[in-house]
Formats: sequence, structure tokens, C-alpha cells
Amino acid sequence: MFRPMSCLLVPALLAAAPMPKVLSPAATVQRQIERFNAHDLEGYLALFVEDLEVADLPASPWGTRTKAWLRGVYAERFRTNPDLRASTEAQMVSGAFVIERERIQGRAGRRDRWMWWWSIR
Repeated sequence: MFRPMSCLLVPALLAAAPMPKVLSPAATVQRQIERFNAHDLEGYLALFVEDLEVADLPASPWGTRTKAWLRGVYAERFRTNPDLRASTEAQMVSGAFVIERERIQGRAGRRDRWMWWWSIR
């Protein structure tokens, strides 16, 4: 027997089901700042691929690093710098690229620092 209400209910449930959200490159970088400021190490690391390129521009490239390396660096920074925070000062988005100037504050014994971030999705 055909039940019209059942046919209507399935599409309604599908429409109400949460869809996985794919963030834009700019939103991904914003989420990175939010998790950094919350000192949410695991949430912060979740935004990075396993093998990443790291460089101290324009000085020198550090080369490929792993998420395990990043975990060690930021676990220590968050532990020793409870006031560590970042804020966006300027941002330029071009397709999958985000170039952002961030102000880093709260590193013990260091002055505020400006950094550029390049994010490729």
C-alpha cells in the first residue's frame, strides 16, 4: 500500500539532517585563530594536514614538518604562554589562498609580533 505521508517524511528528514559543512579558505583561517586563542591544541591541529611546509619568510624555509612536530611546538607555547593570542590585522583572499597579517601577543618575554600566514586549502 502506498503511503503519501511516508514519502513526504523521508525528504523532510533528509532536509532537516545536518549536512557536513565545508568551510571556505577564509573561514578555515578564522577557525584556526579561534582555536589558537582558545588554546585548543587538538582543534587547532585538526585544521592542518599531516605533512606541512613551514617557512620563516623571508629568511629561510624550514622544509616539511609533521603534525607531530606542530603538536610539540604549540603544546609548549600554550603551556608556557597562558596569555598567547592572535588577531587578524589584514587579510587578502584569492581562490584557495589566504594571506593574512596577524598580530601575536602574549609570548612570555617577547614583544608583540606580526606574522603572515599563507593557507592553501
